[in-house]
Amino acid sequence: MRQFQEDKERRSFQEAESLCEYHFRRLGHCWHLYTPEDFEIIFSNEDEFRAGMTLFALCALSFPGIKVLTFEWMNNHLHATLAGEEEDIRLFFKKLSRLLERYLQFKGRSVSLRSWTCQLRLIGDLKDIRSVIAYNNRNGFLVNEMETPYTYPWGANRFFFNRYAKREHERSETRLKVRDIWTCFHTREFDSNAGLAMIDGYVSPLECCHIQEAEALFRDAHHYFHAISRDTDGQRRAAKEFGDRIMYTDNELYTVVVNLCRTLYGVAAPSMLPKDGKTDIARRMHFDYNASDKQIIRFLKLDPGLLRGLFQ
Repeated sequence: MRQFQEDKERRSFQEAESLCEYHFRRLGHCWHLYTPEDFEIIFSNEDEFRAGMTLFALCALSFPGIKVLTFEWMNNHLHATLAGEEEDIRLFFKKLSRLLERYLQFKGRSVSLRSWTCQLRLIGDLKDIRSVIAYNNRNGFLVNEMETPYTYPWGANRFFFNRYAKREHERSETRLKVRDIWTCFHTREFDSNAGLAMIDGYVSPLECCHIQEAEALFRDAHHYFHAISRDTDGQRRAAKEFGDRIMYTDNELYTVVVNLCRTLYGVAAPSMLPKDGKTDIARRMHFDYNASDKQIIRFLKLDPGLLRGLFQ
């Protein structure tokens, strides 16, 4: 009976994975679009973020060949997971940056986006795109301790496997008007987009994002939640490939450190490490997981003076 149950669960897992693989192949070429994290501040207040959200949707809808799977704005950079042809995506980004710079100029901001460039990385397989989507959707949560991947407002992240966020879109009675587009962006390019659903003062991400197709890349909601909350190794691999500097919360990093202690030294806690083990784990925390000096000192109870010499 037990063997039968195990075989049934194995078949169910394999069937779910095969279905996810099928959905991934149907998307065609998929890309991670990301901009430099060391750029100057683009959005200085919530109204500017709202304009960025609306402009992203309008520009994405200008390119029917592009499918937006998810995206997230930070105050000085952008992450997006997209399906489509490279040329279309580069034209989309060029349009987005041109109109965003014009918007900021009309707002009296002196930000120049002429040097604001994007990197495009072709996504290789199902495992890869899962890591990219999870990385994108938790980006805002990492930089704002008051947010979670289900509350950060400046992206499509909160709509994933969240019926309440989707109902917010469905129940919206506010619509984008031609006058709003002209007042904000000083262009008639998007007149045909009047009527899009608005939430919280910007075009709902569900107007331009193919959330269902992105969700179909995960076996179920539990699998997705694990990817954004527990898969620290997947996030580390993604960050290294993208050249980004991912930061972990204390809880996430402590779980990583405990696992390293058990795997490498056979002890259950950092306090039980031998002296050379502590220096080894400290280096791993610094170089592999971008831990701050304060986190390393706090977790490993190391002398600050000793720490300064470890990373030279």
